[in-house]
Parts: sequence; C-alpha cells; structure tokens
Amino acid sequence: MSSLALGYVVNLLARREYSEYEIRCKMQEKAFTELEIEQVIAHCQQKNWQSDRRFAENYLRFRAQKGFGINRIKQELRQLKGISVELIQETIEQSEIDWAEIALQVLHKKFPYFQEQQDVKNKQKIWRYMLSHGFYSEDFSDYLGSYNKY
Repeated sequence: MSSLALGYVVNLLARREYSEYEIRCKMQEKAFTELEIEQVIAHCQQKNWQSDRRFAENYLRFRAQKGFGINRIKQELRQLKGISVELIQETIEQSEIDWAEIALQVLHKKFPYFQEQQDVKNKQKIWRYMLSHGFYSEDFSDYLGSYNKY
C-alpha cells in the first residue's frame, strides 16, 4: 500500500467524514491506481477511520438541521454520495428525527404567514417549495391554513 495514497486519504478524513464513493472519486482524480484505492479504503475501513454508516448518520442529521426533508436527503445520499439503499433505509429507521417538526420549522422560517388562509397561487408556491426540499405532503399539509399558533 502506498504511503502517499494513505496519507492523502487520512488527510481527507481528518477534516470531515467521507463516503467510500467520495474517497474513491477523489483518489481517481489524483490518478491513484485501482489497487492503491482498494487497499487504502480497506485499510481505513478496517481501522474504522471510514464508515459509510457513520457518514450516512451524520449527513442525515446535518441536512435535516439545514431544513431538508427525508426524500431530498435520501436522493442525495444515493446519487451524490454513493450510499446503498439498504444502508439509507436502516439509518433513517434508526434516527429519531421528527420530520413533521422540521417541516413546521421550515414553514415558520420561509413562510411566516402559512397559517393564514391562502389563495391558490400562494398555496402552490408553499407546496412546491416544501416538496422540492424533500418533505412528504403529510409532513406539512395539516399546517397550511390551520389558524393554529405555533
């Protein structure tokens, strides 16, 4: 195993968590051989320096805090970070995130008037925003035009 390759990956992991897919892509950009990539990733996983499970848990928490819903986070983990569907599902099931509460916080921040009666155009705007941020309609539809105070 190349000490240069190991040093590169350890330097990356010292700054933040990376998925295996991200490390693989970064190493390919730096023209490391496939053998070096495999050896370094296996070594880092064996030492528990890199873990896709830990990465997925951290990413889920971080993106939820930023106001994104479960659909968007699942898509990002799968398509951008290369996490398996099974691992994503396990991580979500083990998390204790209240998605309806996050949806309510996003509504309060982005649309402070959401509890008032809305015309069709504004309601569509709110729905588009919330769906594009990955929330299920069940997470927020009960709050729209409900006249309840937070």
